[in-house]
Amino acid sequence: MRELKESYDIIVVGAGPGGSCSAYASSKLGAKTLLVEKSQEIGEPVRCAEAIPGLENLGIELDSSFIRSEVNGGYIFTPSGRKILVESDKAKGYVVERKIFDKYLAIRAANAGAKVAVKSNVVGLERDGDEWLVDIEYLGEIYKVRSKIVIAADGVESNIAEYAGLRSKKKPLEVCSCAEFEMVNVELIDKNKLEFYFGNEIAKGGYAWIFPKGDAANVGLGVRDKKKKAINYLYDFLENELVRDRLKNATPIELKVGGAPVSGPIEKTYTDGLLVVGDAAGQISPLTGGGIYLAMDCGLIAGEVAGEAIKNKDWSEEFLKTYEERWKEKYYNMLMNHLKYRKVLEKLSDDEIEELAEVIGEKLEDIDLKKFAKKILMRPKLLKYFKDFVF
Repeated sequence: MRELKESYDIIVVGAGPGGSCSAYASSKLGAKTLLVEKSQEIGEPVRCAEAIPGLENLGIELDSSFIRSEVNGGYIFTPSGRKILVESDKAKGYVVERKIFDKYLAIRAANAGAKVAVKSNVVGLERDGDEWLVDIEYLGEIYKVRSKIVIAADGVESNIAEYAGLRSKKKPLEVCSCAEFEMVNVELIDKNKLEFYFGNEIAKGGYAWIFPKGDAANVGLGVRDKKKKAINYLYDFLENELVRDRLKNATPIELKVGGAPVSGPIEKTYTDGLLVVGDAAGQISPLTGGGIYLAMDCGLIAGEVAGEAIKNKDWSEEFLKTYEERWKEKYYNMLMNHLKYRKVLEKLSDDEIEELAEVIGEKLEDIDLKKFAKKILMRPKLLKYFKDFVF
């Protein structure tokens, strides 16, 4: 492949949303950029529930080719079936077809000037002066491709950051195992609402979901459990009394599996000539497991900083730290708060989940901490979990 016989200013590893947005932003600034993807088709395999908030905020032109459903809120269900309506601007967004959406983002990067190499796997990385020699395997042959900057957007299983000396590997229980069927003939409560189901029997350490997707629906869950596999939780969920009547005529047309890192961001996302983006960086909500929007926005920041570094002929750690400063200013506090919330929720028994639902009431918008604190003070079972939030 001729793209692997050249040298580049920037090599982006991984053509998911974060990587493609990085390549787009760096190319727009005139940096010679290569986007490397190990799969033979960008967008495959799909490993998530495909819901994304606020695409308009990222400059994405909405296209019917990848938008499957528009959502304006959701419902949270407790183990007993108590229902809470979720309504806020943060709950508005879209369910997309990732196979089309990811390719759309890669095409956008290519149209901005990036070169793309598919079925190309980065298997090594070494410094050569102030540049990188990137070992890329393509059809059984190893190519050494020179680059000034590498952007690691290679997902939860990231090796690139580790090659560069940054710690990115996750322990097993720091990753939520996910399994999902895309199904047809699902009876939805509301075609514009997401559904979330909580309970230790339903999805230990996580939650189950039903997301409308045009004429289909994504029915899946994420769990953190050493003893029982996500796919077995999913089979049980399909027969759960809360949903089985609405799924009795449903049939799967696709099975998707994957993992979501839910331990918060990694300690450091930059070093000399290298930036880390998306799931590889832990830029994903530890509470919801949602990370597409974050990966895209942080990818744009990474691409901009890398492009500016090339313009300034300075891709040192000192220059590239601007990337971490910028993304942390926007998202770090939110991610760490979500991590705290997740650690509380995973400790709750099903009875305590029911009691928390009583405190929240029938409708959840943005939580008013003062009102929440007053109600929690009257619930001794819950107070021990939430005292750090209300005092």
